[in-house]
Amino acid sequence: MRRSGPNARTGLRAREARDRPWEKRAPPPPQEALAGEAEVAAPGTGRRFVELEQVVGRDVRSLKKLHARVLTLGLGRDVTLGFEILICYASLGVLPKTSLCFQGFLNDDLSQWSSAMVGIFRAGYPEEAILLHRGLKLRQIGLDEKAITFGLKSCAELRNLLLGKGMHADSLKLGLSRDKFVGSSLVGLYSKLARMADSHKVFEEILDKDIVSYTSMITGYSENMDSTSWNAFKIASDMLRSNLEVNRVTLVSLLQVSGNLGAIREGKSVHSYSVRRGIGVSDEVLETSLVHMYTRCGAYQLASAVLKNSMQSVASWNALLAGLVRTGQSGNAIHHFSVMLHEHKAIPDSVTYANVISACAELRNSVCAASVHAYLIRRSIHLDVVLATALIEVYFKCTRTMRSRRLFDQLTVRDVVSYNAMIYGYLQSGMANEAITLLKEMMAECIAPNSVTVLSLLAAIADHKDFIRGRWIHGFAIRHGFCSDVDIANQIIRMYSGCGKIAAARIVFASLEKKNLISWTAMMMGCLFCGNGGETVRLLQLMQQHGEKPDSVTVMAATQAASELGHLKGVKQIHCFVYRALLEKDTKTANSLIIAYAKCGRLDLSVGLFLSLENRDLDSWNAMISAYGMHGFYIKVLEMFKLMEEGNINPDGLTFSSVLSACSHAGLVKEGLRIFQVMTSMYSVLPQEEHYGCIVDLLSRAGHLEEGYKLIKLSTLNDRSSVLCALLSACRTHGNTILGQIISDELLELEQNPGTYALISEVFAQKGQWNKSASIRNIAKESGLRKLPGSSFIESVEKANNLR
Repeated sequence: MRRSGPNARTGLRAREARDRPWEKRAPPPPQEALAGEAEVAAPGTGRRFVELEQVVGRDVRSLKKLHARVLTLGLGRDVTLGFEILICYASLGVLPKTSLCFQGFLNDDLSQWSSAMVGIFRAGYPEEAILLHRGLKLRQIGLDEKAITFGLKSCAELRNLLLGKGMHADSLKLGLSRDKFVGSSLVGLYSKLARMADSHKVFEEILDKDIVSYTSMITGYSENMDSTSWNAFKIASDMLRSNLEVNRVTLVSLLQVSGNLGAIREGKSVHSYSVRRGIGVSDEVLETSLVHMYTRCGAYQLASAVLKNSMQSVASWNALLAGLVRTGQSGNAIHHFSVMLHEHKAIPDSVTYANVISACAELRNSVCAASVHAYLIRRSIHLDVVLATALIEVYFKCTRTMRSRRLFDQLTVRDVVSYNAMIYGYLQSGMANEAITLLKEMMAECIAPNSVTVLSLLAAIADHKDFIRGRWIHGFAIRHGFCSDVDIANQIIRMYSGCGKIAAARIVFASLEKKNLISWTAMMMGCLFCGNGGETVRLLQLMQQHGEKPDSVTVMAATQAASELGHLKGVKQIHCFVYRALLEKDTKTANSLIIAYAKCGRLDLSVGLFLSLENRDLDSWNAMISAYGMHGFYIKVLEMFKLMEEGNINPDGLTFSSVLSACSHAGLVKEGLRIFQVMTSMYSVLPQEEHYGCIVDLLSRAGHLEEGYKLIKLSTLNDRSSVLCALLSACRTHGNTILGQIISDELLELEQNPGTYALISEVFAQKGQWNKSASIRNIAKESGLRKLPGSSFIESVEKANNLR
């Protein structure tokens, strides 16, 4: 049986203190009083009891000597001494086998058993606490509120749902399920296992709800990030209406919910409440939670203001840096790190350095990473495995492969995490052979690969769509027993789907005994990627029949599939499901529905859904602009763009693609050129190939071919072939053979494409240069380039049916 170490026991005590910090604990009685009580229990035991208390802080050997002395004096069945010896063994992390310890010390007194359960659990032994619970039932001594409460806490620690349900049944039989302590423990159990519906039902059954019950429910929502977490604010309101004062633990949980949901309005309300009530003043945990919440919501100025007026602990700085890195503000993270060091003289820890190195990795800034590395060396800060692994990752992202390898070779102690970083880095750099060689070296050094190793291999291979190596890793996973891991099976499904092998993905999916939400979503996304929208929608229905609740990602995949099929009824059914599943506040889901309705011809429903959104993000505006453009309402597209400018919403590349396309189709040359200019000058969006394509198409439709050619020549594009082809086609349409010949000569140097050769040949034929036209076609034929003839999809289907 697994034994928890001292660190685990300390963490368990900290969690217990966090769960009930509001309880007033009585101070321990003085040694003289303990001795007096022991003397009453058994003459001569008082002095030994004091000696036992003094020996706890020494070592295991001294405790064993004292235990042996107790046994030789015939006090082996003394309940008081036995219980204290048991707790001492647990506190020192050397609890002996329970079958030997409990039989002699514990009688049929329920209070003694319950006290032993509490002590054993708080010492960090949830397994032994559960064994005590079983012993109570086997001896038919009975159960009380304390035994069930700490039995449920032990099940929550071990994530044992089956045993927890059995204890829940016991509490129902004894009428204890409505007790506030038992009910709070049940809430904690179901919340920890992400069963929030069951947790809420148990919470509603508690009769006399106190601050513990309310806080347990709110904490459960803070630990499970989904749409139901909004209920935490309603529960907090009910708590205030019940005249219960919110404490620091409640506020910390509410701030975590606000950060998870991006609910800055609610987060500000929690902050204001803490200031008005004076809760958590100069409290490091609450201040760190405030910084974390504001950072998660994107309110960096507010996070900095809280940090400026706080104790400025390193944990608060770490929360700010981690939030900035997570939201793509890596430059700001490095700036704040500099402010932390030089202005506030704060002493960073390993977490701080790891955050800064991650920021360097996001920026792919090898100079900054090297300077941080040099700073660590100058300060004689030991590069532990965590920091060394972070540096290995950043050097790989900055394409400094040899530097990563040297750093890895310098490690005296290598663990599976450092190997995983090297393997993943090699795969991302396209060095699959080196990654597999390192995997073999890792196993030769008797370092067993874990699930993360296999997941890293599969993820990188899926990104590169390398089917052969992906199949090899699948075989490796089967041989080493990793395929029973549902996460690895899900990644294998994604890998096969990304490689276009949907049949192999179906086989893996069908072999899964326990499919989770990610399994269904991965299979649905695979079918959608391979163009099988009907199968995607069918999987959604099958998923619901199996009792699995879809999330926003699953719903978006099904919505996209239904819209590609043009199935308006299916989109409406998904929309109804969104309301039933309380996902209507999810902006991404609403954005996918806006596009889906537009694709199915119901622009009016898209407009209505857009106007009903309370929080419109950039994707919402892009979806509505795309919907208007899809239906030819180009003036509406420009009006929406103007509203974005007036509302200080910064557009991105997708916005400008839709707006420039609208200008092209509407023939608004002057407006299109203006928007193309402000794209770089005002919004710092670098034009891509699709933007140049739109502006060239705009100029070509207006007959400004030379102006379009000059724009292409001044562009920053590496590959101009597709844009030049579009301009060449316009030259053929307008009969501008002189410019067409210039573009043709450039294209012959840039691209080897049968369509391009055919287009150039037509341009020369239009000019009357038949020999040159024939020569171009001969060159294409000799190079093995052949343009496929056009075909009808309907005819292909009919031929396939006839063959059957």
